[in-house]
Amino acid sequence: MSAVTHTDRAVVRASHKSHPVVRWLRRNVPYVILVSYCVVVLVPIVWVMLASVKTRREVFLSPLGLPDSIQWQNYFNIFESGFQHYIWNSLVVTIGSVVPMVIVSIMAAYALARRVFIGRKTIYLLIVLTYAIPIHSILIPLYRIVDDFGMLNTYAGLILPHIAIGIPFSVVILYSFFLDFPEELEEAARLDGCSPWRILFSVVLPLSAPAVLSVVIFQTVSVWNEFLWASIATSGEERRLWTNGIMQFQGEYSSDWPKILAVVNLMMVPLLVIYVLAQKHFVRAFAGMGK
Repeated sequence: MSAVTHTDRAVVRASHKSHPVVRWLRRNVPYVILVSYCVVVLVPIVWVMLASVKTRREVFLSPLGLPDSIQWQNYFNIFESGFQHYIWNSLVVTIGSVVPMVIVSIMAAYALARRVFIGRKTIYLLIVLTYAIPIHSILIPLYRIVDDFGMLNTYAGLILPHIAIGIPFSVVILYSFFLDFPEELEEAARLDGCSPWRILFSVVLPLSAPAVLSVVIFQTVSVWNEFLWASIATSGEERRLWTNGIMQFQGEYSSDWPKILAVVNLMMVPLLVIYVLAQKHFVRAFAGMGK
């Protein structure tokens, strides 16, 4: 014991005698890295905000400078061109995809975490493997299936693939959260005569807000910003999303970059607000992922 004590004391004395530069680096390098990362993330956002209130000439002649006068008309011109139609389509597709996706994922994850049945681990493994399949590898068969069911250029053709693709990731997050949920609370509710459905929706879900909100935020961002499938599954303007509608400001030889960036700002604000309000729950849910 004395040898260990002497060794520990020697290590402590050596750490106190380390060079001042080394001590400074140990204390401040993490903060320097964090600040650098914030700058890398925030600079493009600030640039987009400034460029959206410039003229087209200023965007090209002074891309890093401040605007001579704020051009709020860029934002008004978006709605004068009928862009609200694309925003409405995005809202319908996002809500229609996320709500059933979350409901199905909650029930599937809870059953996998709490019910004991043959093939439970195999089913969970298949769900994880499904999440690992990239969307680009199934675009052609997915298009053929949607076409055979006559759902091209429809809300159903946009919504149902999002639900199928988003469920595996949602189940993985919720499954890891339900595994840590106290079984004593469920047992107490069961002794009070609650049915399995009542336990899930009255006991488990109210206490699972971090995981559920994280799934809602992640899937909302994913569906809201989706571009590739909407471009393939729609051939007309009637069901196009905002990510497709933004192309109307881009011509063959020139692009109206102030309007394009104004659209990006408008579509980014709701997601930023949602994430800022629920970021605590978002971090808590992902802390238990991977179990």
